[in-house]
Amino acid sequence: MKRTPLFLTIFATLALPASSEDNFENATAIEFLASELTETVLGTNAGASAERFEPAHAGITATRSIWYSFTVDAARRVELMASPGTAPALNNLVVAVYTGTRLRDLQEVSRYNRLFKSASSRRRHPGGEPFAINARLAFNAEPGTTYYIAVDGENNAQGTFQLDFSTSRDTLNPEFELVSAEAEWSYYQALNGTAAANPATADPDFHTTWHTTANYNGPAFLDPRPTPMGYGAIAEEPSLAFTLITPASGQRTAVTYFRTTVTAERGIQGLGFEGLIDDGAIIYINGSEVARMNMSNVTPTFNTASGPATLTENQIQYAFATGLDLPAEEEIEIGISLHNASTTSSDSNFHLRIYATEADPLPAEVTLENSDFPDTYILAWEGRQGFSYQLEFADTNFATDGWSTEGKEVITPDEDGVIRKFVLNEGPNGLWRVRTFPAAGE
Repeated sequence: MKRTPLFLTIFATLALPASSEDNFENATAIEFLASELTETVLGTNAGASAERFEPAHAGITATRSIWYSFTVDAARRVELMASPGTAPALNNLVVAVYTGTRLRDLQEVSRYNRLFKSASSRRRHPGGEPFAINARLAFNAEPGTTYYIAVDGENNAQGTFQLDFSTSRDTLNPEFELVSAEAEWSYYQALNGTAAANPATADPDFHTTWHTTANYNGPAFLDPRPTPMGYGAIAEEPSLAFTLITPASGQRTAVTYFRTTVTAERGIQGLGFEGLIDDGAIIYINGSEVARMNMSNVTPTFNTASGPATLTENQIQYAFATGLDLPAEEEIEIGISLHNASTTSSDSNFHLRIYATEADPLPAEVTLENSDFPDTYILAWEGRQGFSYQLEFADTNFATDGWSTEGKEVITPDEDGVIRKFVLNEGPNGLWRVRTFPAAGE
């Protein structure tokens, strides 16, 4: 930010009055420089109002919105946390990110490049942001683009707020959501009453079979329950959807096992895991371990402790699994063992979302555009890095000759983006298509 920092050149804080940024055209500029680790903006929407043509933010009708313009001098993935300020504070606040130059033309920014998920958020309560009590979002910011950030309160609320910008720890670039944060999971707690109990006593192969249903004959998993699940007080989870049994003090490294089954319409090669896991987890896909969160490399048992709780308390965790080969339209069994850091820990929490980060491509949706040159057209489609595209043509003899690739090049883009290709008119009744497949070496 091109102004005097509060403490160091890598930290900056700015307090602004509401009147300067009430209107979109007077949005107050924030420049998040590559030399800064964080940026904090203090503001208030007291006395602010909504404008004509203003969009609903995070699905909430605008009432007392404040506007900021936001730029970066280097590409980075930005995380924005919006929280109530000092009294009188703006509770249940709403934040949203847009591009555009006029209110009526604003476009919502997506959190991800390949999956549209609105870069907007509500403070946590029913319907709000998962994994955080405050409004939270992340998006990929590019230099040369101005992003507009609206801050508002639900139901005409007004008060002070704080915006905290940082480089995001969320490196996800998902294709689609496989398991939602609101999903239900079956579960089993390794307890006898409130004391830790080894399920392998009754089922000797428990630890090698619990994460799949076909080979499992051990203690029954309880019926699916919605997440978040846990016990104790988790600051970022003010209300658990379902409360687990709290083990006795001295017994709280007893592991809880979770299981669910899903089916994907596309084949999957990679998964990304995001969630509020207190304190550690081991993740299994179809019976094989694929990732760990805050866990050492020890062989797990029914009371294996996680890594230190200081690394995870109220912090979102991420993990990735690659090299998978999960076919489309086949069941995927997911097992998670949840581990606590201490035998006397006061709390535990399970709340997870799973994305497909590498997947079989969707068929290219091709549009036909007019060309300025005679007897030519332009084929246009969304191309993706890591995939190749083969143009194919069929004429009126399609029933006998099929699709032809003769003289048609294979296109392999270096980055995601729209591909446009000039093609000759090869007949009044011909058909074009684009075939998608992984690029050589992928």
